[in-house]
Amino acid sequence: MNSTVTFYITRHGETLLNYLHKAQGWADSPLTERGIQAASQLGQQLKNVQFSSAFSSDTSRALQTGKTILTAQGQNELQVITDKRLREWCLGCWEAENNTTFISSMMNELQIQNDFSELNFRLQEVHEVIYKSDITGMVEPFHMITDRLESFLKDTADNLIHLNNPNVLIVTHAFAIKTLLYLFSKEMLRKKPKIKNVDIITIKWDGKSFSILP
Repeated sequence: MNSTVTFYITRHGETLLNYLHKAQGWADSPLTERGIQAASQLGQQLKNVQFSSAFSSDTSRALQTGKTILTAQGQNELQVITDKRLREWCLGCWEAENNTTFISSMMNELQIQNDFSELNFRLQEVHEVIYKSDITGMVEPFHMITDRLESFLKDTADNLIHLNNPNVLIVTHAFAIKTLLYLFSKEMLRKKPKIKNVDIITIKWDGKSFSILP
C-alpha cells in the first residue's frame, strides 16, 4: 500500500505590521497578542493530527507561530525547523507600504476594476509589477519563488514518504501560499482570494503529484 504525505500549510499569526495594515514580505515583525492567541487556537483545532515534522520560513513571525501551534496542539517536543525556501515574496520597494496603497496600485497597473479575486488569479502579473518596479535588487524572479517552494515540498516528501502516511506542519506566508495554489490548483485563487492569518490549506503528495484537498 502506497504511503502519502499530507502537508498542513498555514499562514503565520497576526503581526505588528499586519495590525498596522502594512505590506510585509521579507521585512519581519513580531506577532501581536491576537496573533499568538489565534495560533494557539489553531493548535487546539489540530489536536487530533499527529505531526511527524514541522517547518517554518526563517522569519521570527513564522517560527513563533509554529512553536505556538505545537505547544497548544500537544507536540511542543517537536522542533520547528526553519527553511528559507518557505519565505514570503520579497516586495522590494513595496515593503511596509500601506496595504490599501499597495493593492490599489496593483489594480491600477493591471487595469482591474476593484476585483480582488481577479487580482489574485493574475498572481504572476502582480509579481511582474513588483519585480519591474524593484530598486533594491532583492526581488526574486517568479520562477525562483515557484522553484524554491516546489523543491522544499518535494525534498520533504521524499524524506518522509517511507513513513506511514506522515503529516507535516508548515508555517509560511500569504503570497507563498497563493503561489502554491497557483501551481497546483489555480482556480482556487478565485475562490479563496484572501489568505488570512492562520488560514490553512492541505496538500497531499502521493509519490507522483501534489493535490490540494478541499
